[in-house]
Amino acid sequence: MKTFLWVAGAVCGAVAGLMIWERQRNGNVEDLAHRLESAWADHHTVA
Repeated sequence: MKTFLWVAGAVCGAVAGLMIWERQRNGNVEDLAHRLESAWADHHTVA
């Protein structure tokens, strides 16, 4: 259980770090939101 919590914390930290890095690199949160939306749609429409 302890290992699972460490892994979950590491994954959450990595996601937060990537989001911050992307925001600083790009500077446009709306663009990121649109790209995530299109990626989500592409993922769910591929058979």
